[in-house]
Amino acid sequence: MWLPTAMARRDFLRGLAATGAALALPGCGGSLPDRSTAPSRSAGEFKGAQLRVFVYSGFCEQAFRDIVMPRLEEATGATVILDPGWWDSIPKIKASPPDQPPYDLVITDATQGYPAIQEGLFQQIDFDKVPNHQALAPAVLKNWVCDEHYGITFPDSVMTLAYRPDLVPFQPQNWGDLLRSEVEGQIGLYNSFYMSLYTFACMKVAQEGREGTASHEVETNLDGVLAFAREHRRRVKYWWTTSSDMVLSLTQRNCRLGNMHSPEMFTLLKEQTEVAAVVPRRDRAFVQVMWLVPAGSRRRELAEIAINLIFSAEVQEFLARAGSATAIESVAAKVAADVPEWKALYPSTAEGLADLRYYPYEAYARHWREIVDAWDRTVLRES
Repeated sequence: MWLPTAMARRDFLRGLAATGAALALPGCGGSLPDRSTAPSRSAGEFKGAQLRVFVYSGFCEQAFRDIVMPRLEEATGATVILDPGWWDSIPKIKASPPDQPPYDLVITDATQGYPAIQEGLFQQIDFDKVPNHQALAPAVLKNWVCDEHYGITFPDSVMTLAYRPDLVPFQPQNWGDLLRSEVEGQIGLYNSFYMSLYTFACMKVAQEGREGTASHEVETNLDGVLAFAREHRRRVKYWWTTSSDMVLSLTQRNCRLGNMHSPEMFTLLKEQTEVAAVVPRRDRAFVQVMWLVPAGSRRRELAEIAINLIFSAEVQEFLARAGSATAIESVAAKVAADVPEWKALYPSTAEGLADLRYYPYEAYARHWREIVDAWDRTVLRES
């Protein structure tokens, strides 16, 4: 949901109304007090300071502007300046003098964040200044970005199997169902490899009776997964570029089933019944998103306060009710009890959150150029 989406503003406002205006300040662990008595640092070190934040356009910008920004400004006395965009934050940082980055806080995903951290574009943060991260399920923080204190990682969209019940003569249960003869040539897949190469890996291990090993298959047998994708590319009728495209293709009966981002699927499930969805637990994979502080920023402490606020239970509840995942067990359980469409997509128990995994980004990073070339040249099109 933090990633750029086509979610309408009505969905954002719907989440806001569901959660209400009682959001906590960083580390307070309760509802926001009356603003006249709310604790403030406006007279302290951050009075008059600016926090420049890169956010994804769309939902991320709306959430930050309407929920995070006013509370952060009130608590610190600082002014928050947002720069919404898509994938342009890293190029802008690279183009700036090392001691004058354009941002003090950046949201990015693993495909951009991993190499950027390794290039020295981001600094380590003090996890003690972000105590709310302790409420996150340990599985979502189990990666080198967190181990080395470069930022807080968290799950966003989960790979979802969407389908038309009226066009599919069986009830899909796992990714191996994409190999059934009844749907050959009727599948829709995302044209980006980070998601759909993994979908092919899930199909491959399911066919071989090894469900639950798709990430390991990508890690240890990348050539085999790419070969499998080439072999079965003809099953794909439609390579979608945005979630809106896939929604339209499903609703207009241009394809019968395929992979999908969960936030848009959540909205679709709440609005109509023509399309159904399942998230197979074995081989379940999430997009990994992260908040990072550019290396040359002098506002690290202020950025840490912002990150802490983002991971407060109240802000996380708002985001979840609007369709995002959350890795805080108490929040997940509460939203799942209230919203069946959310519960159908996301883990909401200690057991489910302990099993949460991201796409195999580290394998992708090691073989990036090889995968991009093979994907574009031999999977999306025949060479």
